[in-house]
Amino acid sequence: MLSHMIGHMLSCKDASRLISRMQDETLSPFKRWMLRLHLSACDGCTRFKAQLAILGDAMRRYRS
Repeated sequence: MLSHMIGHMLSCKDASRLISRMQDETLSPFKRWMLRLHLSACDGCTRFKAQLAILGDAMRRYRS
């Protein structure tokens, strides 16, 4: 079963696209699960998600 799941893991490219899309829209439960699975194993994408959240917060404050 694990090998079946690994074959369906998101690439970093796909994960970063989903992280970016999350800023503007709600992801489906399946895509959120796949992203969570990827983030649990990928420090680089986890850092990217955190950096994007900081930028989004700064943009919201700037608009105010």
